[in-house]
Amino acid sequence: MNIVLVHGILGFRGKFGVEYFNGVREHLQSPGRQILVPQLDATGPIRERGEQLRGLIWKALSDGTLDSAARTHIIGHSQGGLDSRFMLSPKNPNITPANDLSGKVASLTTIGSPHRGSPVADLLAGQELGGEAGALTQDAAGHLLAAIGLNPNALFDLETIRMAQFNQEYPDNSAVRYFSVAGKGRGGMFPTSIALLKFHSHIKAATGDENDGLVSVSSAEHWGASWPAWPADHTDEIGHDLNSLELKPLAGFDYLGAYDAIVDRVSAL
Repeated sequence: MNIVLVHGILGFRGKFGVEYFNGVREHLQSPGRQILVPQLDATGPIRERGEQLRGLIWKALSDGTLDSAARTHIIGHSQGGLDSRFMLSPKNPNITPANDLSGKVASLTTIGSPHRGSPVADLLAGQELGGEAGALTQDAAGHLLAAIGLNPNALFDLETIRMAQFNQEYPDNSAVRYFSVAGKGRGGMFPTSIALLKFHSHIKAATGDENDGLVSVSSAEHWGASWPAWPADHTDEIGHDLNSLELKPLAGFDYLGAYDAIVDRVSAL
């Protein structure tokens, strides 16, 4: 069984020197499993990163990092899920008989991916939202993103209007099973880390939807609720509590067990 963990926008990895999927690779590693964690362009657009991902998966299948005789299951967080969708879509103009991964990839599971776009990206692109939804200014949003290591320019592909176009242009691949999971925010008084609180409020005001501080539940659950929404914010989903100076996992949320549930389900396909 091959597992590919695809990261989202990766600005904070270089800033803090930590592993994006915090301990996930080590936790999932076991006999019979080959795991790849490819490094994509940290701030590249979906279509560029999708082709990078294709090349890295083929390389791993060729050099033995992944088992060329086994089916591959992709887990993509945030933009990583969108990169994977583009890579696999039969309407991807870059697919050829020689590089088509349809016969190799059995499933794609996305975690916190903005399939319908994000109001945060809309705000940064200068769209008029009005009222309470517009209370968070572009400058303030840019400063907040910079504080958590995210390049605002990398989010423009994730605007609501652009993702609507993306969904029309790049349909799913009938040879692949698709699953999606959302983060609904933490329970209690503070639904996200301090760094994401204003974004959470902005998305709530703009959509009325629960969210993980960057992506709403309805946007993340593109193929329905494959699992109940996780009680986590966007970085809790990958094992990083931004309120912790050491970026430790959020107490009370068994994110590694949540990844186990994904792998258990897709391994039965």
